[in-house]
Amino acid sequence: MPLVYACIMPHAPILVPDIGAGIEEETPHLISALREVAGQMRLARPETVVVVSPHGPFRYATIGILASAEVSGSFAEWRHPELAFQYEVDAEMAEAVYALAVGSEVPVERLTHWGRGLDWGCMVPLFWLRDAMAGARLVPIAISHAQPRSHYELGMCIGDVARDSERRVAVVCSADLSHALARDAPAGYDPAGRLFDDDYRKAIDEWDERWILSAPPELRSHAAEDAIPQTAVLMGALRDSVIQPRVLAYDAPFGVGYLVASIDVARPAPARAGATGGAGRDR
Repeated sequence: MPLVYACIMPHAPILVPDIGAGIEEETPHLISALREVAGQMRLARPETVVVVSPHGPFRYATIGILASAEVSGSFAEWRHPELAFQYEVDAEMAEAVYALAVGSEVPVERLTHWGRGLDWGCMVPLFWLRDAMAGARLVPIAISHAQPRSHYELGMCIGDVARDSERRVAVVCSADLSHALARDAPAGYDPAGRLFDDDYRKAIDEWDERWILSAPPELRSHAAEDAIPQTAVLMGALRDSVIQPRVLAYDAPFGVGYLVASIDVARPAPARAGATGGAGRDR
């Protein structure tokens, strides 16, 4: 069946109340949006959740897909080891995506383990979604320095495998935007940061695949963004679906851009070749 739901979520550990210890309350509308996405995920009743992280096991030229039996992680690095999750991996789906990607000459690598455990790019979204996806299997994807187009093509493989599966599949795009929005931001201040975030928000609202796949490398570098490859995977996975993207919240309280978006999937659309910048959106 086609994908049943998708979303974009930030992955800053400080947004987890146990870790933020009240700091996260500086952006209440962002927290409200994360809760809304969790509610939408619950309504979608996914049986498998694909989560695309920028902080997983990194390979420079190949995109990683986990095909082990299970995977776990915790927030021990942030002094909260009690916040721990364990998931069964949907190895059947992972293997099918890997095989299709290899056959399509997508630069992908089959991973047998996820480093020392799920990274914060997975863990933060999963914290907010943990109840909504109770019982669901996980398929973690690790981005690489491969071109956005390669990530988009992997997304196409995910969408194709999901469509041929009897399981209800959702996709979570774990993405922070510019890290250069203030003097005390992780990358310092660069005016390109605000420009990138504005353009990215518009691209999601209008579902502009062309912009995501061709965002200027110089702009991306100056903005110190952490979103394009994951979003390319997401858009590729949804290329044959009629969707309604909704940007629920955007904020940059700590010098980093955080965006939450809910992508409602209506029904499958006729197959189409390549990216077509906005086609497939439910208008």
